[in-house]
Amino acid sequence: MILNLVVLESSHVMKNLHTIISGSFAIIAVWLVIRSARGIALGKSYLTLDKYLSYGFIITLYLQLIFGLILFANPDSAGNNAGMEGAMKLASKRFWPIEHIVLMLFALLIANLGLIFSNSSSIDKDKHRKVLVYYMIALIMIAVSLSAN
Repeated sequence: MILNLVVLESSHVMKNLHTIISGSFAIIAVWLVIRSARGIALGKSYLTLDKYLSYGFIITLYLQLIFGLILFANPDSAGNNAGMEGAMKLASKRFWPIEHIVLMLFALLIANLGLIFSNSSSIDKDKHRKVLVYYMIALIMIAVSLSAN
């Protein structure tokens, strides 16, 4: 009984951390997309802030992965009172965690490629363009993953 209470409390903490990191990710993502679009349109130079925002984008995605996997591994964190039998009857509850994790892993891969390619470029406009293209693809994948629930 005490063990279940501790697991339940830790899953609430993990859910809250996952939500807080999601919010910070959204702020960083919007800020980065605006700066990249302005960098392309107005020919702005790729500053250290842009690089830090790119790293922040990737770091928050990795944190989301870690906390998401912890939540996925914890059976009490699903918020499903019907148990496993009830979940297996509903396709959305059965497939959403797997689809979400797979899409998020691909989004993380795409974002990492964008960071690598933008860091390897020497022209500021190309850096902004690569960040915008790859990170927007990752954001679209994340949005599709979240909307599938």
